Amino acid sequence: MRRGVVVPLTTEQIVTRALYLAGKATLDDLDEHIRRDPAELERMGYTSVKCPDLFYLLKQHNGGKDPTAPDPADRWSKPGEAFVNRTVDCSGGNAWMHGFDRYQPQRMPAYVGYDGWWNTDSKIIDAKGKAICFEPLPRPEPGCIVTCASCSPGHRVGHEGCVVAVHALEWDPTERTCWELVDVVDCAQRSPGKTNKMTTARGWFGTGAMFLRSTMTP
Repeated sequence: MRRGVVVPLTTEQIVTRALYLAGKATLDDLDEHIRRDPAELERMGYTSVKCPDLFYLLKQHNGGKDPTAPDPADRWSKPGEAFVNRTVDCSGGNAWMHGFDRYQPQRMPAYVGYDGWWNTDSKIIDAKGKAICFEPLPRPEPGCIVTCASCSPGHRVGHEGCVVAVHALEWDPTERTCWELVDVVDCAQRSPGKTNKMTTARGWFGTGAMFLRSTMTP
């Protein structure tokens, strides 16, 4: 598999990918960059045009490596077992929703310090620095990334998601209600349930979260 791929997506296509992960769109709704070979879908465990249940894994097998795949999860089995796991973390899910491989050794600036791997912390470092790959936004908008850093209030590990709708007419980041009026799709640790769901931005309230837009191009 070729690494470092970026595919061009419109805001609508990003939101559609997010809605697909949340079970609110189908494979047929996705953009032209997604592979739909029936044999591959069967191998990946697809039984319908809806996204299958995916499960959270932070280290290794954490997904987001192929923006042309039908979903962001890694498929893997433990030695000697036939069961196929489908796992991803929040950064892996967001990478796929936004059309880029999470591993970008050519695009990531050296000063970021993560050897090409985009995660919550490396995105924030870039956005607060020269903003080479991630542009900070003053408020949420559909298709953007919402992310907070590791060790922010309530988050031992940073967390991120994709904004799909903003219902707040005015934006005041100090008001919890404003965050509750932002719809987000994320891949969170919801054990034992599936990771890919829709939520709100409430979990990012008070964390110093940033809203980012990827500026990476093919």
